[in-house]
Amino acid sequence: MNQPRRNSPQADDRRKYIRISTVFPVEFTILDETGKKITPWLQGFTSNIGKGGICLEVNDLWWGFWDRLSLGANLLLNIHLPLGKKTVTAGARIVWRRRQREEHFSRCLCGLEFFEIEKQCARSLFRYAVWRKTVPMVAVLVIAALFAISGFLWFEQARLVRENKTLVARYFQTIQETNMLNSGLESEQKLLAYFRGQQKTLEKQLQELNEELLIWQEKYAQVSSGADEVSAAADVSAAELHNNISRLQNDIRELSRKNQILQAQLAEKKELTDILAQGSRVKEKEKREYAARITAGMYQWISSRQDLHTGLVLSYEGDDDLKRVAFSYDQALAAIVFCLYQRPDRAKKILDFYLNAVEHDQDIYNAYYTSGGVFEYVVHAGPNAWIGLAALHYVDMTKDRTYLKIAEKVSDFLLEMMDDEGGIKGGPKVQWYSTEHNLDSSAFFKLFSRVSAHPICSTYAKKIDEWLDRYAYTQKAVPINRGRGDATIATDTYTWSITALGPQVLLQYDMDPDQIVEFAIKNCEVNVDLRRHDLLVQVTGFDFAKAQHIPRGGVISCEWTSQMVLALEILADYYRTRDAEKSRYYFEKALFYFEELQKMVINSPSPVGKAYPTLPYASQSFIDTGHGWRTPKGDQVGSLAATAYFLISYQGFNPLTGEALAVPIRSVYEERDNRSYTETH
Repeated sequence: MNQPRRNSPQADDRRKYIRISTVFPVEFTILDETGKKITPWLQGFTSNIGKGGICLEVNDLWWGFWDRLSLGANLLLNIHLPLGKKTVTAGARIVWRRRQREEHFSRCLCGLEFFEIEKQCARSLFRYAVWRKTVPMVAVLVIAALFAISGFLWFEQARLVRENKTLVARYFQTIQETNMLNSGLESEQKLLAYFRGQQKTLEKQLQELNEELLIWQEKYAQVSSGADEVSAAADVSAAELHNNISRLQNDIRELSRKNQILQAQLAEKKELTDILAQGSRVKEKEKREYAARITAGMYQWISSRQDLHTGLVLSYEGDDDLKRVAFSYDQALAAIVFCLYQRPDRAKKILDFYLNAVEHDQDIYNAYYTSGGVFEYVVHAGPNAWIGLAALHYVDMTKDRTYLKIAEKVSDFLLEMMDDEGGIKGGPKVQWYSTEHNLDSSAFFKLFSRVSAHPICSTYAKKIDEWLDRYAYTQKAVPINRGRGDATIATDTYTWSITALGPQVLLQYDMDPDQIVEFAIKNCEVNVDLRRHDLLVQVTGFDFAKAQHIPRGGVISCEWTSQMVLALEILADYYRTRDAEKSRYYFEKALFYFEELQKMVINSPSPVGKAYPTLPYASQSFIDTGHGWRTPKGDQVGSLAATAYFLISYQGFNPLTGEALAVPIRSVYEERDNRSYTETH
């Protein structure tokens, strides 16, 4: 039987060494028994290091020196470590040796065991060997891990992009299917109502004929029961009566037959209407579930576009001319949205940027690069007021009064722009007055008064309101002037009159909020055809101006349509305890425009946006708004202002007063019964 072969001592010794990738030089000399050098310094190298020794390699050893490298011979070593480390000197003893013939030279290998070396040097030498051994493996593992993480992140991002694109596509498909079902249901309901009307007419005719038949039958009975003296005329009368009775009976039979047919048709229509109604309810629920996911995705889109260093959020995504621009008005809306979604830390990042500018006595400019540089060296009242509003909302939420410095800066600036009549000029280098900017400023001072408890701010707001009454609401009705001496119709002056002042204050100035909204709907509402996924879709929304007077035709502003949605919600809230029917009317109007806007949802066009859902600025690219600027360039341009205002209207929050509405549109998507809210609140 073959016995297992035991390992040799030489093999056991070799296992003590670590093979490293780096070769470094070794100088050595052979010592006699007394420790004296008996050879000159010779050159070798090592790539194997152990805790107690090294493997020495020498090529083409001088003639006769191999015999001197006998087992047990002592050597003095100078080991030169790379990377500028000091030379290690050690005494070592040969514990094994091997000589092998290569093609052009002979190689001598000796296993050395240290008998004299500083402990620190021995440890350093071994640690270096371990380090050289493990670093390549660790590096490979790290690189592999990085590749794996990168691959995972790439796949995750690709998955998220696919999911977001699928979400928007399926949502759009659900909207189309819901609209088709609702349209079919509406048609069937009209037919059902028509057939019911026909049935009522038939039943009424049958009732009348039966009543008439009864009368004729009674007369016929009287005539038929007469004595022999009944005249011939009576016989004729009886015949006529019999004929009339026969005719009526035929008519009744025919009408009864038609009534049966009509009842069958009614049953069919009723069954079809019930099926469509059930399908519509299912699709409406599905649509609202998707809509809740869409709004959540919109918030994610806003978050994904925030610069981690400056805190500024990109205003437009998809227009190369504006790919790094953050408008101050948009930053205010983003900060308000972050507060609404309980992320004050993100709002703080935005406000810290403006707080830094204020503390360095810098102006609040209209627009910056997301990196922090100034994009537009223009200072206007409106954007300043909105940054002040955002700061006040943040202070009101967090009670961190540090950011009142921003509001104080804005207050000082607006007061500089105020004239003797209380009007706020557009800016330090302009002479025009904007109704919108004055509404913003009035709202700012009112909120500043409430948050900071400065009563003087209410006085400033009152002066601005009186200026608005004098110059914007000149006709005590509609239209509303765009500014002092400017009768141009601008949709936002109508919506913000309701949002900033509120119906009650407007009535004090003899301005009817109902007329304001109806005028805007009549003059600024537009229907446009959009091509979505190879389909032509009709969308109803609001133009920037009186669309019929602009040759370009109707253009939907997603932001200004969202402003109208919020204004209608405010009116619904105002009439909630005053006029239930009118309140319901305004809420359903708001819901209608809100759902129309959802037809315009697009996917984020950039990789950073991960295809999250967002809203474009307008329904057309690079189109004149009618107010001195054009819409962004590009077929798919995500807009921060449009998306943020959409979310603000969804939440039912008034950013100009800081008030939350009792019944926001969000309640519909949370499956509350919006149809009966006016009765239950």
